[in-house]
Amino acid sequence: ELTAMGAQLLTQASALVEHGRGFERHALALASGIAGRLKIGFGLSSFALAPSLVARFKQQVPDVMVHLQDMTSAIQHERLLSGQLQLGFMRRPHAPQLREHRLLTDRLVLAVPSQMTGPDPAAFDVEWALAHQPLLQMVGHRCPGLSQQIASFLGANRLTGMVQEAEDIQTLVALGAAGVGDAILPRSVSFIAGQDVTLYPWSGPWSEWEISLVWNPAFADPIRDRFLQLVMAAHPTPCSAMPER
Repeated sequence: ELTAMGAQLLTQASALVEHGRGFERHALALASGIAGRLKIGFGLSSFALAPSLVARFKQQVPDVMVHLQDMTSAIQHERLLSGQLQLGFMRRPHAPQLREHRLLTDRLVLAVPSQMTGPDPAAFDVEWALAHQPLLQMVGHRCPGLSQQIASFLGANRLTGMVQEAEDIQTLVALGAAGVGDAILPRSVSFIAGQDVTLYPWSGPWSEWEISLVWNPAFADPIRDRFLQLVMAAHPTPCSAMPER
């Protein structure tokens, strides 16, 4: 039987025992990858893919708090190496210590106002459009990887033209649809374009690039590994170390 002192301590003792059990349950959940936080970076080429995979992941493990942040591949690279980021949807960097799971090949497209293409878009003269219409692209500091890709493509294919810039993809598409110029976009964001612009895929040197899901295996992380399992099941492509380039 409880003593008088025991009776006074019983409520607090019971709370401590339950707190200890809760701590144990939480620790097991963290170790199983079904609770905790997951920090993921993504960029323009994974604008649609990354959120859709996060939504599927949340359906499986609703207690994981996912932080999905838009950032350049260069910043993702730095934060993956330092452990500040657990996963990144990004261009393949030069980093042998990182691992990747290749997801998609993105491609440059030219978004031309549909009012200019006429009844037969296939017959539209893209070379004429380049010669007579300004080129529109995202401002360099927002997506330096894409800006470098466009510059390399234009240089390699000896294409010239006045380049104007916009701060975000929606503004870029709106300017193109209004006839201000022809926008150079990644094919992966074509779902934003709508019916007011017609997309013409580019080909040739520097017209395409690969996007991977990248992580740093130096940091043990069951939550990250559970997300990787989901992605690899949905997109079963080879997983490998990043080669020297």
